[in-house]
Amino acid sequence: MKKHEEAHFQEISGDLLRDIRVLRMNQYIQHGSTTTYAHVLRVARTAYRLNHLLRVKADDRSLVRASILHDYYLYDWHKHHDRLHGYHHARIAADNARRDFSISPEEEAMIRSHMWPLNLFSPPLSRGGWLLTIADKIASTQETIMDRLRPSSNPV
Repeated sequence: MKKHEEAHFQEISGDLLRDIRVLRMNQYIQHGSTTTYAHVLRVARTAYRLNHLLRVKADDRSLVRASILHDYYLYDWHKHHDRLHGYHHARIAADNARRDFSISPEEEAMIRSHMWPLNLFSPPLSRGGWLLTIADKIASTQETIMDRLRPSSNPV
């Protein structure tokens, strides 16, 4: 990111990224060895950068807030052996975000739709929703591939 973009990103994300409730996402693993907190930060940065690179003109603040809160479900889905996690965690994250933060209806819609096309009947309906959905797929792919390329500590 350019210096002014980084400063703007920090300005609109800082309050959420320092919030004790959001910091709880550091306790949970998202993909491979990546924490949920690290994942949502990567998604927020990716969505913000795409918005500027592609000149999509989505609202930066709503986009970054929804990106940070898109996986705000606050449990370890690996330990619950939750095979349907992908189908229902977007609703749980949106409900939790609405309960704990003052999110806008647009932010809630972006969070609820970020798993499209897995959640076939919840497509993104805004520019920000599409950016969040795409950024989440990019970040998830990067995290999964990086984890698989990392040398194993247990030789086979």
